[in-house]
Amino acid sequence: MRESIGSISLYNFIIIYIIIVFGFLAGMVSYNKAFKINSRIIGAIEKYEGWNNGAWKEADNVLQVLGYKKRTSTFKCPTNGDFANKKLDSLQSTYQYCVYYNNIEDSYYTYDVVTYIYLDLPIVGNLSFPIKGRSNRIYKFTDGQEHS
Repeated sequence: MRESIGSISLYNFIIIYIIIVFGFLAGMVSYNKAFKINSRIIGAIEKYEGWNNGAWKEADNVLQVLGYKKRTSTFKCPTNGDFANKKLDSLQSTYQYCVYYNNIEDSYYTYDVVTYIYLDLPIVGNLSFPIKGRSNRIYKFTDGQEHS
């Protein structure tokens, strides 16, 4: 009798361990996907030197191929905290990510991109965590001639 009680508790520990390990692996895969998407969007912004139609189309194509979550009617980009003084860009995608414009100086600007990790857990429910990234400096060039 003593050994059967010991084996049941051992099975419980094994089951809990497996649940924790698979939960951790699911989180790592989701984080990797969100980070990759964030990097690809920033790459498109830098390639087209700003968030314009070319960058927007390339980002949407990448997101479609990678299978990122589509925008729902309840999704809203954050406008508080770190993003209180940043301009939310007007190009709206069909996917759930946000692009913010930062005019740092008169000579250059950057973009902030926020993508999300999505976890759908049976007991807890839907969880999302933001992943933030910033583009390199994009310089504003002029022709150097003053017009009168």
